[in-house]
Amino acid sequence: MEVEFSLSWIKSGVQSRKAFKSGEAYLLFHEYLVRITKFVPCKVVGRTTKGGQASSGIKIWVCDRGSGAKALSSEELAKALERAQNSGTRKLRIAIGGSDGFREGEIDELKPDLRWSFGPITLPHELATVVAGEQIYRAFSILHHLPYHSGH
Repeated sequence: MEVEFSLSWIKSGVQSRKAFKSGEAYLLFHEYLVRITKFVPCKVVGRTTKGGQASSGIKIWVCDRGSGAKALSSEELAKALERAQNSGTRKLRIAIGGSDGFREGEIDELKPDLRWSFGPITLPHELATVVAGEQIYRAFSILHHLPYHSGH
């Protein structure tokens, strides 16, 4: 399985510090990307395309705080990740909206397999990207029984 972070505010293929207003946020996100690649290939792309993922082995998880989103514990996220891996998912695409998030119509077009929430709080999109990266890394750490998730 490959993990792909789809950041809707960047142009496809742009993976530089310039895509983030905050250089510090970029560096922290990049650190989690590097950590994730110890488990699976991981990359960053621009805005994700419409549905059709089921036939191509792609699962889409949308980071969203809307009414249909689920707030998951780190352990629940790890279980969801494990299910995705065990179901033959070729690519797990984590979609994160821009400064205004996703409009309801955009989410309907994406047909996400999971609408994932960090709770009722509002986060700037760049910080939400860092949190998503950290939680995916934490989920892999849980699945591999590494001490990261228990002591940090």
